Amino acid sequence: MGELIRVTQLPVIEEELRAMKASVEEAVANAKALACTPETIQTLKAVRTELRKRFDELERQRIAVKRAVMGPYDAFEVVYKECVSVLYQEADADLKKKIFATESSIKLACEDRLRTYYSELCAVHRVDFVPFEKAGITVDMASAKAKTPTRLMKQLSEFVERVAADVELIEKLEAAEEVMTEYKQSLNITGAISAVQLRHQRVQEEREAKVRREEARRRAEGAEKKVLEEATAALPLPQEMPRAKENPGEDEEVFRCTFTVYGTRSQLRAIKEFMNTEGIQYE
Repeated sequence: MGELIRVTQLPVIEEELRAMKASVEEAVANAKALACTPETIQTLKAVRTELRKRFDELERQRIAVKRAVMGPYDAFEVVYKECVSVLYQEADADLKKKIFATESSIKLACEDRLRTYYSELCAVHRVDFVPFEKAGITVDMASAKAKTPTRLMKQLSEFVERVAADVELIEKLEAAEEVMTEYKQSLNITGAISAVQLRHQRVQEEREAKVRREEARRRAEGAEKKVLEEATAALPLPQEMPRAKENPGEDEEVFRCTFTVYGTRSQLRAIKEFMNTEGIQYE
């Protein structure tokens, strides 16, 4: 085949490739037009092998061209980095570090002034439980370089005034201490009031549930007592079986009565207490 692809200028390589395209298209078209039968299968295999051989050779030459073209560029890039990019990047990193340090110093000085102003605002409005960080102030370079950071000072003033107004409202509430405890955590007066109201509601619900449980217990005890009274009233009349009086002088005769009682443990205990109270002897 010879060196169909040579290392020359890229436009020349492209021209040679375009000139080659027609022969490649012809070979491919002829191969795709072949019919595959048991009789022609070996012919198709031979054609495929020849096409792959040609393509592999062209791929080898393409890779060689790429290496030849890229080699000088890679060497150029090494020199370029050494003589240009590395030096510029070092300078950029150094300047960035210096600028950051200086801007941080300017911002810190501005923040110190704002902290002092914030402390004065808190003292005036009697708000001593909110740290400066809660105000949500971010010092930018425009404010830091200004002689007076008016915009940020206004934000601080509005923030402290809002907190002071919330505190004044909370102090008028019935559950002021509870609401204030919640408010100090979130600085959200609506949320604080809602949290306390919900807690009170749950406590009240528990109190009412306790009352209902006590009422249910009393009703159960009353029902047990009623069952005992009804069971006692329904006892069969005893057979008259005279026996000796244990306490001479009494006019009433003593009879013996045998029966079976069904009931809960508490009910049976109540029957026993009843008989003991009435002085009824039992075995």
